[in-house]
Amino acid sequence: MQDIYPYLGDLHDELSPHWAGLVLVFVSVLCGMIVGAERQIKQKSAGTRTLTLICVGSTIFTLASILLAGGSAMADRTRIAAQVVTGVGFLGAGAIIRHRGAVVGLTTGATIWGVAAIGVLVGGGYAAAGIVLTLLVVGMLVAVQKLERSVLEPCQYAECKVVYNPESGKTRLRLLRVLDDYKISDGAWQVYEKGNSETMTIRYCHYHRGHRSLLFEIVEIPGVVEIARERAPRQSYGSVSSKKSGAG
Repeated sequence: MQDIYPYLGDLHDELSPHWAGLVLVFVSVLCGMIVGAERQIKQKSAGTRTLTLICVGSTIFTLASILLAGGSAMADRTRIAAQVVTGVGFLGAGAIIRHRGAVVGLTTGATIWGVAAIGVLVGGGYAAAGIVLTLLVVGMLVAVQKLERSVLEPCQYAECKVVYNPESGKTRLRLLRVLDDYKISDGAWQVYEKGNSETMTIRYCHYHRGHRSLLFEIVEIPGVVEIARERAPRQSYGSVSSKKSGAG
């Protein structure tokens, strides 16, 4: 066990420059893929490829800074690596946008910043610390979201009825595209046919602004004739039975 302890610190002191570079780049790929997979599963703008490249790029810049400095006492080993913070700031800002009346992408922007920091740390030789911090970041992303949804600000559900002209199924497809964008499950909506029109009932969260802006998207859909909203008791999507008619 004592033979492993040295490798938990700075690998630049334990391995030759070539082997240290290969190991550290491999570790940075692994760290970026772990965090990126969590973002990819949640269908965020910065997914596996983006975060992996950010982590690897930060590691390479740090390695280049160390290699170019060499053994010179006058050289600044952190000069190139320090610019990673500035460069990543532009990427993080690009992930933050105003969408559907709400600011989105703040968590993804912060994740980009955190992954770049992990890449710099790994490039500095601390591979073990980079892996531990990667697991910590993923744990925070998963655990904090569950805490927010279940304890701090749980969703409160309402039901709305949308009456529309079918137009040979075109209007329903437009509605389903909006529901998919807002991640409304199949069990949360139902369709009833009545004469020449159809009525779709939708259960959605009316508590969070980013969720209820779904209604503003629906009213802009061509073919929608009427939309009526009424409050409903707090209930999960999974408990709503789906009785859809026709192909949808």
